[in-house]
Amino acid sequence: MNKRIDEAFLQRWLNNELTEVELKEFQKTSDYAMCKRIMEVSAEFEKPEFNSDKVYQELNERMEKKKSKVVKLNWKYIAAASVALIVGALFFIDSSVKYATGFGEQMAVFLPDSSEVYLNSKASISFDDKNWDENREVILNGEAFFKVKKGKKFKVITDLGSVSVLGTQFDVQTSTDYVEVKCFEGKVSVVSGKEKNILTRGKASRSFKSGVTENWVISNQEPLWKNGESSFQSIALRYVVYSIENQYGIKINADKINLEQKFTGGYTHSDLKVALKTVFEPMKIDVIFTGENTVTLLKQ
Repeated sequence: MNKRIDEAFLQRWLNNELTEVELKEFQKTSDYAMCKRIMEVSAEFEKPEFNSDKVYQELNERMEKKKSKVVKLNWKYIAAASVALIVGALFFIDSSVKYATGFGEQMAVFLPDSSEVYLNSKASISFDDKNWDENREVILNGEAFFKVKKGKKFKVITDLGSVSVLGTQFDVQTSTDYVEVKCFEGKVSVVSGKEKNILTRGKASRSFKSGVTENWVISNQEPLWKNGESSFQSIALRYVVYSIENQYGIKINADKINLEQKFTGGYTHSDLKVALKTVFEPMKIDVIFTGENTVTLLKQ
């Protein structure tokens, strides 16, 4: 937001006190359309007719039944209230920041404290930029790798739980059914439902919506997807299918396949046919391209 567009500036605009140059400059900003719209809506309110005798009588009757606080409305304050509304709207609009990736995309994001977030394919984060120093919280959908600067508590919030740290490196992957966390450095606290799990370097966990938690050990120093490969540890095949769809932007028809069977392994992000072969060939599943972006799976 332009620093000139403060309460005093808006008050001058409402009173038609801006110079011609100031008005033209204001009209070029992205804030002008919103301010104008707010004022148009405000103008639709009409000042009600005021019958002082009738109101006085009604107040007396109500005071007999219950003590009440009477607030007088002075219509000359409407403009000032509108200014406060506009300033408040601009403040809240600018406070939220969001980043998202599409099919097969990755993105590096630097947070206000120089902490780093690397988003995997079809992932998003959002946070409050203005209050970051007091509240280091990130809302995550999808998968992301975090390198957190030491400082106040840092929290990653997902639909199925949260991950809290002070300064560390970790990966969080979310889905509708589980949240998976891998700790590469330091220590993280994972809270999902009533369960709390502390992970140290080289430890990983997966907490399901059902309440089941799985733990295992990892040896890599950072998530493999950063180097173009997705990896899985004893996960239902349906999650792998979903991952491939997000990575390559394709649709996989798996109606004839048991998607609850477990898969451990990975696939490359650079070649779709190689990825499909790597995942499904060892599981005795045939892959048939039924369209440019459509694949059907059949049991051998």
